Amino acid sequence: MTSSSPGPGRPRRLRLEPSEEELDGLPPRSTPAQRRRWWLVGGLAVAVMVALAVWFGLSATVGRVHWVTTGHQVVSDAQVDVRFDLRRDPGRAVVCQLEAQDASHAVVGRTEVTVGPSPESPSRHVEAVRTASPAITGYVERCWYADEAPPGRG
Repeated sequence: MTSSSPGPGRPRRLRLEPSEEELDGLPPRSTPAQRRRWWLVGGLAVAVMVALAVWFGLSATVGRVHWVTTGHQVVSDAQVDVRFDLRRDPGRAVVCQLEAQDASHAVVGRTEVTVGPSPESPSRHVEAVRTASPAITGYVERCWYADEAPPGRG
């Protein structure tokens, strides 16, 4: 009895390459040069997309006023000092709107301060906000260049 199939206890031999019959009708396999070319095309496409994202991000923020509220101090029932950092064009004056809130998040004080041109950017500032009733916090609501219309009003 001869059989082409392995019997019990005999390992089955695995073929790594397909036979000619199995390859008929299939598209030809890509060569290593073709695969390298597609990796290069894909890598260039990703690099172009990253460059565009960086360019769009920078063009949307360059030249604008940026601020960070770094803290506040409740001086009295009628005043809160707000600390903040400004990053801006150092040759231009900036107007910032500061607000103070009470425990129920109602605005109890608001003021606009003008920060003149400065030789350096970023710069640190402390400004007072007068309040109508005791406040628990103070912060910068928004800033804009003094020679431009305020955001939301122009």
